[in-house]
Amino acid sequence: MRTLVTGANGFLGVALVERLLLAGASLRLLVRAGSERRRLDALLARHAGADVEVAVGTLDDADAIDRLLDGVDLVYHLAAAKRGSGADIARGTLDASRRLLAAIVGSGRAIRVVLVSSFGVYGTAALEPDAVIDEDTPLEAQPARRDAYSHAKLEQERLFRAWHARHGVPLAVVRPGVIHGAAEAEPSQRVGLRLPGRLFLFAGGDNALPLTFVDNCAEAIRVVGAQARFDGDTYNVVDETADGTPVTCRQWLARHREAGLRVRVLPVAWTTLERFARWGGWLARATRGRLRAPVTPYQVRTTWKPQRYARSRVFALGYAQPLSSEEALRRTFARPD
Repeated sequence: MRTLVTGANGFLGVALVERLLLAGASLRLLVRAGSERRRLDALLARHAGADVEVAVGTLDDADAIDRLLDGVDLVYHLAAAKRGSGADIARGTLDASRRLLAAIVGSGRAIRVVLVSSFGVYGTAALEPDAVIDEDTPLEAQPARRDAYSHAKLEQERLFRAWHARHGVPLAVVRPGVIHGAAEAEPSQRVGLRLPGRLFLFAGGDNALPLTFVDNCAEAIRVVGAQARFDGDTYNVVDETADGTPVTCRQWLARHREAGLRVRVLPVAWTTLERFARWGGWLARATRGRLRAPVTPYQVRTTWKPQRYARSRVFALGYAQPLSSEEALRRTFARPD
């Protein structure tokens, strides 16, 4: 039987494909026509003898999905829309997911699904500062007040759980934290906001970051596919450091600046930023939308209020973090030769 990976040429998708190939899996990879696939092609060239099919297309065509699922017993669903308007992101994420679920049920087979979700589904705005986030943390109750991607991922997860409950689709959900693996041009928004004129609004302070190196995250996802119960069980993915001390937003920003990020840093407490955002809402109303704050008070509480992160349940499945956090950081910020 084969394993289907959607979104196989994405940043995380390529890393997952490599972990699956190393484990000897027979793969079918869904790749959108015209999308960037140099990293995937280079990986497949290194595994020239592997049992891999590359299917170029989308999840827009029900007949095409039936062909994709032929002979498949496990799906890793990574594909999601990340660009465009909020409506585009929601439509691209949810419509494809509905068609995939309908095809799985229509196949009459118990095809297992690992849905790769996001930490953005958690309802952190209502929590106290320094609350511990784990797999049982309540989900976002007001997703429309969040960013479009987090909103779409929450609705996607709800959709999959509904089909699991109503139709018995075997389901496991993975929620990665902040995935890293190359020195991105910008640090995570959990650190702060990039404003015009190279100004960086640093609101994260000494908050812990739920970092996971892309190869570590991919291995955790692979282990979930191999060992999960598929009864709707959920697994966060956050790397563990040797001494148990998380990387902070301050340290993460410093790493980016050492790697070449050129910004003027303006530190601001999240409580101060929340008050500013509240005033910005009044300004937007007074100017009929011509002037507005870059974030809302709700987004501030969600993004920059300090949180802590519990040990992931994925370790109980036998997951062993391939790279230490220290080595992962070294690789992410290594300068090209």
